[in-house]
Amino acid sequence: MDSLMRELEAGKVQALLLVTFAALTLIALVLIMALSLRMRKLMSRLDALTGGAGGDIEQTLTTHLEIVRTGERRMETLEQAVAILQAQMPACLRKTGLVRFDAFEDVGGEQSFSLALLDFNNNGFVLSSVYSRNDVRVYSKAIRDGRASHTLSQEEERALREAN
Repeated sequence: MDSLMRELEAGKVQALLLVTFAALTLIALVLIMALSLRMRKLMSRLDALTGGAGGDIEQTLTTHLEIVRTGERRMETLEQAVAILQAQMPACLRKTGLVRFDAFEDVGGEQSFSLALLDFNNNGFVLSSVYSRNDVRVYSKAIRDGRASHTLSQEEERALREAN
């Protein structure tokens, strides 16, 4: 009877060991699948980073660093160019006023004009073209601080007001 009990107990131990190994195997399979999925995600990220060629990550980072440095150099060059342009902006002619008119009763079509061109500080000039049947005359009058160096016609004054 003792031997029979020993055999039954040995069978229970073997069954228990078998169930334990089966459970551990199942857990190991689940872990392997989870790690495999994570590895795939990491590999796809690595491919995206290296350009998909499975290249060297160090080479990829070196290339990206050089691209960033080139961008920084270009940015510095652009910032210098912008600074130069900003320094020149006050002197640029950027305010305009244009008045078209008929200088003479016998000439139509508003072919005469007065054009005021001023910078940020209201310095510039008024250019007038007077058209007649026989000729065209062009006049220029300097403007400093919004004031003309010579007497302005009504059309020139209107052009100057439009420019301001």
